[in-house]
Amino acid sequence: MQTLEINVPDNKTRLVKEFLKELGVTVKVKKKNIPNAETIAAMDELKAGKGKKFKNVEELFNSI
Repeated sequence: MQTLEINVPDNKTRLVKEFLKELGVTVKVKKKNIPNAETIAAMDELKAGKGKKFKNVEELFNSI
């Protein structure tokens, strides 16, 4: 058995899955997790060294 990864446009997924099932191919949908703009901005902030560090969990919760 071989694994083949293909990228299918969202509006064609159902059609491709039905076709592959007709051929007897096992279909597993793997979705990509793409971070939103807010998450990307937060990651960039941390990479720039602007994150906050806490000594323990209590200190973290007290800051909230």
